[in-house]
Amino acid sequence: MAEKKKITRKVISSKLPRKEETLQQTSEQFTQVSREAKTNQSLPFSDEKRKRGCYFCQRQNSPSYTDLATLKKYLTDRVKILPRFRSALCAKHQREIAKNIKYARHLALLPFVPKV
Repeated sequence: MAEKKKITRKVISSKLPRKEETLQQTSEQFTQVSREAKTNQSLPFSDEKRKRGCYFCQRQNSPSYTDLATLKKYLTDRVKILPRFRSALCAKHQREIAKNIKYARHLALLPFVPKV
């Protein structure tokens, strides 16, 4: 019969840090990072971020189905209506723009599908 090889495991040295030490180090690193974040004023999501206003509220007018150039600004290249966070419109004008785009499509002023 073939001899069976004895499987042995190597003992890992005791130089590894203790669990308490690693937790303490990570908590210290976390607090240091959070302190730096509080002092850093150039964060991308800070209060200084400029909010874009609604296009129609600024001009004090409302969208019309006959103004095709304006309606096309709120369509993607695949002729989908842009969502509100991308179009930067208020809720009222976003509803009106969607309604006018759909009406212009119904009257064949705007396409339902993109040209190939």
